[in-house]
Amino acid sequence: MNEFFDINRFFQLVRKETSERLHMMLKIAAIFSALLAGYWLSIIIFSSGDPGSVASSRASFIFFAAIFSMLIAPFNLYKSYNHRKGGIDYVLLPASVSEKYLSMLINCVILLPIITFVSVLAVDTIITTITPNIFNGYALSSLNLGDKFAKGYAEAIIMQLGFIYCNLLFRKYKVTKTLLSTIGLYIFFAMILVLLITVVFKEDFKLMEEMNVNIRIDKFSDFAKLDQSGEYSSLFKTLYYSSQVFFYGILPAWFIFGSYHRMKTLQY
Repeated sequence: MNEFFDINRFFQLVRKETSERLHMMLKIAAIFSALLAGYWLSIIIFSSGDPGSVASSRASFIFFAAIFSMLIAPFNLYKSYNHRKGGIDYVLLPASVSEKYLSMLINCVILLPIITFVSVLAVDTIITTITPNIFNGYALSSLNLGDKFAKGYAEAIIMQLGFIYCNLLFRKYKVTKTLLSTIGLYIFFAMILVLLITVVFKEDFKLMEEMNVNIRIDKFSDFAKLDQSGEYSSLFKTLYYSSQVFFYGILPAWFIFGSYHRMKTLQY
C-alpha cells in the first residue's frame, strides 16, 4: 500500500468527509442566502418608493459570501481535528496525511464556496424573477469573473491556507487567536512599509506618485513599467519583486508545509 498517496483511498476519504460535512456546508450557505432574503424583505418593509437594489451590488455580495464562507470553513468543518478527544477518530482514519490535507482543501477551498455561491445566486434569481421592481436585474448578468476576481480569489486562498494552519495550530479560541495573529502580522508589515516609504525609498515612491504607478500591480505585464524607467533604484526593484515572490510563493508554501507538519506530528 502506498503510504504517501493512493488515489482510490483518497477519493474514498473525500466522499466520506464530504458526506459528513455536507449538512454544515448547506447550513452556512443557507445563512448567507437568508441574509440576502432578509435584505429583500427590508426593502419591502422599510423602503417605500425606493428604486430597488441594483444587480451589481448583489453580485458583489454573492462574491463576498463565497469568499467569506471559504475563510471560515476550517473553523466550522474541521474545528475538532486537533481536539484531544474529538480528533482521535479522525487521526485513526486509514489515510495518509497528504490525503487528509488535500481532502481538507477540497472541502474548504472548493466545495463550500461553490455551494454558497450557487445557493445565494439561486435565491437572488428567484427573488428577481418574483419581484423585478425590487431587485433590478439579475445578479448573474453582473458577475465579473475577470482578472480582478481571479487575483482576489488567489489572495483569499493564500489567506485561507493561513487560516487552515492556525486552525491546526491552536487548540482553543481558534478564531480569536487567528484574528489576533492576522492583525499582528498586518501591523508588523504595515510598520515596515511605512518605514520604507518615509525613509528608505522616499524618492522612489515620489516618482511612483508622479508617474501614477500603483504599488500593487495587478498584472505581471505591468512589471515593465518599473523596468522601462531607469530612475528607480535597483534595490527598490529587487525589494518589490521579492515582496511579490514572498506573498505569492513563499508564504503559501510556508502555510502548506506548516499544516502538513502539524498534521503529521500532532499528538493527542
